[in-house]
Amino acid sequence: MRKKSVHFLAAGMVMMLFGITMVAVGTINNYLTINFRVDKLFIGFCASVLAAGILIGSFTFGPIAERFGYKPVMLGGVLLVILGITGITFSVRVNLVPFMFFVMGLGGGSINGVTNMLVADLYPQNSSAYLSLLGVFYGIGALGFPLLTSLLLDKAMDYQTILLIVAIILLIPFILVLLLKFPSAKKSKPVSFKGYFKFFSNPVILSIGLFLFFYGALEAIIPAWTPTYLMEVADISYDKALYAITAIAIGITITRLFLSQILKRISPIIIIFGSMAVIFLGIIILNFASSLFMGISSSAVMGIGIAASFPVMLGFTARAFPYNSGTAFSIVIGISLVGNMLLNSLTGFILNQFGIKQLILILITFIILMLVILSFLKHRHFKN
Repeated sequence: MRKKSVHFLAAGMVMMLFGITMVAVGTINNYLTINFRVDKLFIGFCASVLAAGILIGSFTFGPIAERFGYKPVMLGGVLLVILGITGITFSVRVNLVPFMFFVMGLGGGSINGVTNMLVADLYPQNSSAYLSLLGVFYGIGALGFPLLTSLLLDKAMDYQTILLIVAIILLIPFILVLLLKFPSAKKSKPVSFKGYFKFFSNPVILSIGLFLFFYGALEAIIPAWTPTYLMEVADISYDKALYAITAIAIGITITRLFLSQILKRISPIIIIFGSMAVIFLGIIILNFASSLFMGISSSAVMGIGIAASFPVMLGFTARAFPYNSGTAFSIVIGISLVGNMLLNSLTGFILNQFGIKQLILILITFIILMLVILSFLKHRHFKN
């Protein structure tokens, strides 16, 4: 197997841990409720702490990876995720649990950034295609963790044993990364604070970051609120409406698998404009959904549309900043996560005040804003 392929496989296995990180709270909240007798407020606090860890990891991994190389950041990120899972598993005091979620988030954010950075550097000519394929591994982790947990719970296995098994499995990518030799660091000196913040005044960084700001919101809002919309508007029972989340995740994962080939043949800018149209189509189907089939179909279509934005925009970022891709990735990924958190909260407030039917208007507004930003990028920065 070629060295590039081995490095890509290692990056993919590590990326699966970020998928696990993103669904950790939802997967084990029942364990927390039973074992520690906590309420929904505590679960929500854990989710916020996890998000804070991911955000900090995302904003900081780039300069560190540029200075010390990919390997230390990947090893550190994997260890932090394993530490977070085992810490939650064996915690005897409930006040340690949020800290362990923060540790897991810090590792997950670093993993997400450094693996994307590595793949973009391995395949500079087709970075969007291979970044899309990397996203498939994220989907495997995000789908596989709750699926494995459900299957083992059905076998009457307790949560602690399941989480311990998961932590042991996660040692496999750690050992693989430990044994491999990766490309050396890009820089011999660390990026200064002044140099880091100069990136925030770069129009390309700001434009890509702003696009991903709204994309991050869409990625969070669609799976978070679609089941509630189907329950309240389409009169579908909530347990069945939850299938929408699975449909979205499967749509994203399968589409990224196909995109890894399509992006080698079709211009990424055409793909991303097309993906906006697909999301819009999914929103329209959701607006007229009156059955479970239409609800699941709209969710799958929106998932297909969501799939392209992140890998394509990171590909643009890598080509625009070939010598500072780590720092640039840190900033645009961090901005995306800020959008995820802020606009998701704003959406919750609007829907609480004015009703769930406003979800359609919110999603369409975000799509229009993203198209405006994308058009600006195309004509000002991506003419070639």
